[in-house]
Amino acid sequence: MLRGREFCPNVSSSACYTTMFKKKDLVHERAIVEDQIVNLTKLININGMINSTLDMGRLLALIMETITDIMKTEASTLLLYEEKTNDLVFKVALGEAGKGLVEKYRIKPGQGIAGWVAETRKPVSINDVYADRRFNPDFDRITGFKTKAIICAPLHFKGKFLGVIQSINPTNRTGFTDDDMKLFLIFSDQAALAVQNAIYFQDALEEERIKSELSSAQVIQDTLNPDLDLRFGNIRITAKSMTAREIGGGFHSLFKLDENHIGIALGSLHEKGVPGGMHASILSGALRALANIKGKNLIGLMKELKHIIGHNMEPMQNASLLYGVLDFSESKLRFLNAGIAYPVLVRENVSRYLRFGNRSLEQNISEMKIVAVSLKPGDMFVLLSDGIIKIKNSMGKHLGLKKVMDFLERNFPATEDVIGSLMRFAHDFSGGTGLREDVSMIILRVA
Repeated sequence: MLRGREFCPNVSSSACYTTMFKKKDLVHERAIVEDQIVNLTKLININGMINSTLDMGRLLALIMETITDIMKTEASTLLLYEEKTNDLVFKVALGEAGKGLVEKYRIKPGQGIAGWVAETRKPVSINDVYADRRFNPDFDRITGFKTKAIICAPLHFKGKFLGVIQSINPTNRTGFTDDDMKLFLIFSDQAALAVQNAIYFQDALEEERIKSELSSAQVIQDTLNPDLDLRFGNIRITAKSMTAREIGGGFHSLFKLDENHIGIALGSLHEKGVPGGMHASILSGALRALANIKGKNLIGLMKELKHIIGHNMEPMQNASLLYGVLDFSESKLRFLNAGIAYPVLVRENVSRYLRFGNRSLEQNISEMKIVAVSLKPGDMFVLLSDGIIKIKNSMGKHLGLKKVMDFLERNFPATEDVIGSLMRFAHDFSGGTGLREDVSMIILRVA
């Protein structure tokens, strides 16, 4: 080892030692600068990496791996904010590719260090967490992991709170420094941008999935619900179903039972998307098959239908079905109403709601009441699903059955499209906001 005089023989001892210390400080400062340059270089490279994937599982894994490497810590976590529950949720990727996420735990704002950061939207570093009243040791007790120091920051994107990122236990020093916080905040800004991009992408995928499902449901609906405009003797029957964005389980059907009898059905499963369309298809198909066997026997047909769907579908507590048989030789209609369908008789421009029926197909079929209506010249018999009743205006008020019945009391010319007129009336009431549920209608007009 060089002694002071051997290291700098031409200067005094005090000057020599001062020079040595300066050189040591310079080496230390240079090491710090080099370390900062390395970290900044990593940040630049990592910025491209974390923005190269839009898969949320892979992204979260990459962010946690990266922050652990940059901050030189034992572990890192990223908790996403779930607005509908007001929770911070920690999820980890399944498999190396990060496909799919599994939830590990969730916390509320204000709970623990991460919860405090979420609540205050302020970053914090703590080098002795067990001495800090904000620290929640429950996670350590559950996992066996010993937390010593934490650095934690909120994730923001254009003022929107996305979650919290934290790094735990530095491995090459006793605690976090101000320089660590600066570096951590730079990375958290990059992570927030990447997370927001992934959220946008996920939302776009979900929107595309919904569009695809709705398109498939629309095809099913169009098959189940062709527009009808038929005439049997002196009775004209029109039928139409209009699909909404949120629901896909409504249908209408007519079945010719023999030369004088027509089966009429109006149903709804109140179920969304493709499942609603498929279940409606099953129900409509079963109904059509049974109509060939028991079409005129209303109670018998309903019992058989309930038996069939009970073996092939989930319990249909929300299913609605009005089934009737029209004897057009006698202008007489008999029907059973199971669920939420609205039969309205309009006679001499006065609407009467024939309020008879059970709430769903889950009820005891044998106790259901058969309603018989003798139709007279000039009568109009209208079957409505509840979708039109529930249409809302800008004030949040429903159209309601009373307004629909009042509208039906108008003196419609024989050639007028009553369904079209009623839908225009509903459209004007809602202010053009569109349908929230399917609307199905069948109208019988007696000349």
